[in-house]
Amino acid sequence: MISPIKKDSAYWGRLAREAIEDEAAFSELYDHFFPRVYQHLMGKTKNEALADELVSETFIRMFQHLKDYDPAKGAFSTWLFRIAQNAMNKYYGSKAYTAHAPWAEDFDPADPGQLPPEKQYLDKERSRELKEAMMKLSDRERQILEMTYWLEMKSNEVGEALGMAPSSVRVGLKQAREKLRKLLEEGE
Repeated sequence: MISPIKKDSAYWGRLAREAIEDEAAFSELYDHFFPRVYQHLMGKTKNEALADELVSETFIRMFQHLKDYDPAKGAFSTWLFRIAQNAMNKYYGSKAYTAHAPWAEDFDPADPGQLPPEKQYLDKERSRELKEAMMKLSDRERQILEMTYWLEMKSNEVGEALGMAPSSVRVGLKQAREKLRKLLEEGE
């Protein structure tokens, strides 16, 4: 019986090196990472068309620079998510991205699924406070929170993407949540 291949950080790193010349290896990388990168960018932009554009840019850059990827310097997923972040930064003029899609201001009282204007305002205000508090966290803390809650990734997946042990991700998540809670309390 043939044992299944363990698809860990080392596996994806080897596959990335093979993908330089091997179309099947590239397809496997693309199929595995496309939904993760798309979710990440969609969570950041809240705009389907923009997320599509940024994902395309990310994978074009990945293809163009696969020869530059060095597994000794870090996990392939970390390298790829850095490309995605850079594509987003370039789109927004090389500044840190903090804004999300605009809030819908038109209220239709006949639509039972729509929130009343005062609830919309409170939700918008809470969202703004959360974004401000998130920007006060370190990049690593913000990435752990975003991947855990927006992308619904497990600690081993976050660890693979960030080059961390799953136990370190869990500790980092606990610390980031506590720091975020304190920042939000200070803002009250």
